[in-house]
Amino acid sequence: MFDLIARVLAFFYSLIPSYGVSIVMLTLAVMIVVTPLTLKSTRSMLQMQRLQPELKAIQTRYKDDRQKMNEELMAFYQENGINPLGGCLPLLVQLPVFLVLFRVVQGITRHATDFGLASGWMSGRGSLQSSTTVGLSDDDLVFDPENLPVESDMFVDLTQTNEMNFLGMDLSKTALDVAGANLVDALPYFVLILVVLVSSLFQQKQIRGRSTGAQINPQQEMIMRILPWMLPVFSFTMPAALVVYFVISNLYRIGQQAYITQSLYKGDDSLGAQAARSREEARKDSGSGNRKGSGGRTTEKKGQPTPKRSDANRSTGKGSAGKKSGAKGSGAGRTGKAPTRQRSGGRTTEPGSPQHKKRKR
Repeated sequence: MFDLIARVLAFFYSLIPSYGVSIVMLTLAVMIVVTPLTLKSTRSMLQMQRLQPELKAIQTRYKDDRQKMNEELMAFYQENGINPLGGCLPLLVQLPVFLVLFRVVQGITRHATDFGLASGWMSGRGSLQSSTTVGLSDDDLVFDPENLPVESDMFVDLTQTNEMNFLGMDLSKTALDVAGANLVDALPYFVLILVVLVSSLFQQKQIRGRSTGAQINPQQEMIMRILPWMLPVFSFTMPAALVVYFVISNLYRIGQQAYITQSLYKGDDSLGAQAARSREEARKDSGSGNRKGSGGRTTEKKGQPTPKRSDANRSTGKGSAGKKSGAKGSGAGRTGKAPTRQRSGGRTTEPGSPQHKKRKR
């Protein structure tokens, strides 16, 4: 895979001998090749969202029989022509391709090591017994590109130079290295990084703007907020050749997302609109189910709601009336009349008793 992509890069350089243009053409070629996988992944994801209510119904119906549930789900997938892994499998296939592309572009910026040059210089000076040492920087060393065919024009040109000039930049240098030497010379690098940031934010806005109402995990939401800022930060420490790759891939994805939005999300009959309606119906059904089940406490016996207190009082009205009348006659109940007493000196005596008459006299 490394050799294949490196050969394609060398081929584009043979057509237009420019390091930057060859990187741009290679990036576009790879993005065009993987575009069908991206479209297939998006369609499969929308199909799953559109059929989510039916899938949930099957899972609820056979929740106690997992084997039967899996059989019904597979039959449902085959009937509707969808693949449960169709949303993530194309993305997993693309990941190695982009990693290889990243490594190939990074490999052409590798400089030859100065170990052999310094050793030869020291051995030549050894007869003079000189204590002088030599140190060669990357600016003094030619390139030693990886994976490129040795007979290609790009390999031959890189092994004879120590710069990769493109639009006023050396693509083998990082923005931090150039800014450390001369801030003015680093301005083109900063502009390139700014384009990476703006394109990343715009691409995220495109994706969030066509949301079908799907609930996003809080961790995923946090990653989506941070990710557009991470790539520009990394770009400060990466060779400008890789930053060119980031810019072109981001700009291509912006156009790709615009096409996906127009073809899959626009119109009432589009997959995106159908998925949004399915999610809204599922949300309404779950809400109505919760309201139906909230009609008071249920007994363990038959799942019937407990009788209201007023109904219970009406049903037991006769018995309670009898109890009240009994309490009334006893003289000691809650509704009866207590014996009349008078307080004198903190003690109570019955009217007419000897103690009462004695105290009165």
